[in-house]
Amino acid sequence: IDVPTCTTHSIQISNTAPPALSAATADTALFLLLGALRNFNPPLTSLRSGHWRGTPPSSLGHDPADKTLGILGMGGIGRNLAQKANKALGMKIIYHNRSKLPSDDETELQQVRYVGFETLLRESDVLSLNLPLNEHTRHTLGAPQFAAMKQGAVVVNTARGGVMDEAALVEALRSGQIASCGLDVYEDEPKIHPGLVDNEKVMLLPHMGTWTVETQTEMELWCVENVRRVLEKGELMSRVGEQRD
Repeated sequence: IDVPTCTTHSIQISNTAPPALSAATADTALFLLLGALRNFNPPLTSLRSGHWRGTPPSSLGHDPADKTLGILGMGGIGRNLAQKANKALGMKIIYHNRSKLPSDDETELQQVRYVGFETLLRESDVLSLNLPLNEHTRHTLGAPQFAAMKQGAVVVNTARGGVMDEAALVEALRSGQIASCGLDVYEDEPKIHPGLVDNEKVMLLPHMGTWTVETQTEMELWCVENVRRVLEKGELMSRVGEQRD
């Protein structure tokens, strides 16, 4: 959707943003985070082919406890992920956002720290992308950013494929600068870069972030209520970020 043109013509655009969407997508990010950090994909593949852990066995993974999770984009999904990763997995949380969260929000999340983008890259053991895709965020992560990260870091993307340069990611994985990644979204869905498909250390999902009965139901109800709100009150329940700014 061409948001600027719609805005110029006073056309409002809405998205589907019930709380369940944030929870389900954060759960998916956690699954990918654990799978990539623990290096679970190679033994999953070898087990199904009848070779147990593989010959030789896959390399050891890493525990999430006390690792630093960097969250890029602290909206509903990022906040949900921060709570779960900290409370359930014992991870330290840092984040970067267009603006620092209000102090009350940071207090509610507990043990989160706002940092600059460069610090986020430098300190994260795992980097989760949770930002929207627009003209300003396309390829936010590319070769220079991967080079600035810790050697052997893990990247998780449940946002939009275009916020990351997939070709640069493939090269960073090949060189070992990035140890592994967990992806639910891709630049040119449903096509996936062959370098990702061929790398057994990469956890891949076909855009399943909200693929649950409960979340799909809540999204449908949200859409119905959104239409009702427009017809009855002339307002939307949720407008896209570009029109809220």
